[in-house]
Amino acid sequence: MKKNIRLNDFWILILVFALSRMIAMLFGIRMSIQPLYVYWQYLDVQTLGHHLLRGVWYDHAQPPAFNLFLGLILKTFGTNALAFGVIFKMISLVNGLLLFSILKKTCNHRGIALVLAIAFLLSPATLIYECELFYTSFISLLLLISIYFLIRLQSKSSRMNAAGFFLPLVLLCLTRSVYHIVWLFAIILVLLFYFRRKPVFFMVVTFGIFSILFAGGWYIKNKIIFGRLSVSTWIGMNMARNVFHDNKVKDSARIEAYEPFSRISVYQKFIDTAFEKKYAGLNDRDLLMEMKNDSFINENNINYIPVSDQYQQASVHYVKSHPGAYALNVLQSLILYFTPATMYSLAVDQAAKIKYYDVVYSFNLTHFTHNKQARRIALTLSAIPKLILYLLVFFIFIQDAFRKRSISSWNLVILLTISFVFGVSSFFEHYENMRFRFETEPLFLILAGQAISLLNKKRLKGQTVSGE
Repeated sequence: MKKNIRLNDFWILILVFALSRMIAMLFGIRMSIQPLYVYWQYLDVQTLGHHLLRGVWYDHAQPPAFNLFLGLILKTFGTNALAFGVIFKMISLVNGLLLFSILKKTCNHRGIALVLAIAFLLSPATLIYECELFYTSFISLLLLISIYFLIRLQSKSSRMNAAGFFLPLVLLCLTRSVYHIVWLFAIILVLLFYFRRKPVFFMVVTFGIFSILFAGGWYIKNKIIFGRLSVSTWIGMNMARNVFHDNKVKDSARIEAYEPFSRISVYQKFIDTAFEKKYAGLNDRDLLMEMKNDSFINENNINYIPVSDQYQQASVHYVKSHPGAYALNVLQSLILYFTPATMYSLAVDQAAKIKYYDVVYSFNLTHFTHNKQARRIALTLSAIPKLILYLLVFFIFIQDAFRKRSISSWNLVILLTISFVFGVSSFFEHYENMRFRFETEPLFLILAGQAISLLNKKRLKGQTVSGE
């Protein structure tokens, strides 16, 4: 009987997904192939389609996994928007089904699991990001797969469960630079301590070592080829966007006077032409060209490495000399983290198509603003519901953990991941925090489901006591 109920629940989710996506299409929310040509993170389409492995190997700006993913789709289906759209929608559906399965296991309540999974699938941000040719939903998928197998690993020690947990973590490190190898190392250490007296300990040691070596190999590759022990050489430019936001520098002799991620020719006077000569002939299309796909900035140009280094030096100097100004920008980023994900610059046009739904569901008040000051006020107000919700869930959850003097391994990983992403995105990024939060939103919903379950148990216990 239980199996039939579970099957019906999955079909409910699939039906909700299908109907909601048909309605979304009627409102004009569709996948566009344009980002494949435009977005900084992606290699030239010719490289993706015909020289994928060489292009990825000599990509210093981004970890390799997502460009490999895009390249494989291109090689299979070509530049077909329908194919990309179907694949990304399937990722969203799998995310919803995985979330439901995890919630059923963690909060032991079918109703709570079903409602939260449906809420995720019907989120305006979910509807929009699955139609955005970006890695947002892909990151959520890897996080959910990892947690799903960690739950299985805690109850049954097996190589499949261990691989199912660790492989997505490695892919996360090789997909987004925010998931730094330090984060992976911290998770492994936490789990080694957690499982120190359990049979699964040695399996965690073995798979943990292989995970560090595999993810770390890309860092070493970049150190050997590009002289930088990192999966992304953009950290200086990313940091500058946050440090110098609202702190404009007008001295044209200083690199921070120029907008980070500008065309490479803008930085001509800051570049030693001898630097790029060392890389001539390796992959000229991606490393030496100023533009890619004929019309768009090629942020993988080799000269962005010294440019980013100079931005980083300028940023560190400014933070030391103006800590208060930097603190204000970090505070803005902290607030932005809790704003609706539909406020992200790449999502606003799509969000406008479902404006009133977004206002009701996400409390996105920026739809009613028409100038910068009003938008800042709306941003702050829009962050309040999500901030309160996060604080409430964390309070209930952590209070219960202290009361029981125990916590599950998967909840430890979830707390560590959310905290890490929150900290890194607030200190090193600007106006992308809400998207970073949304990538981890399924993890938060797992905690929320457990918090709701605890409140429900207290309510039922109270009714039982009063009935007696």
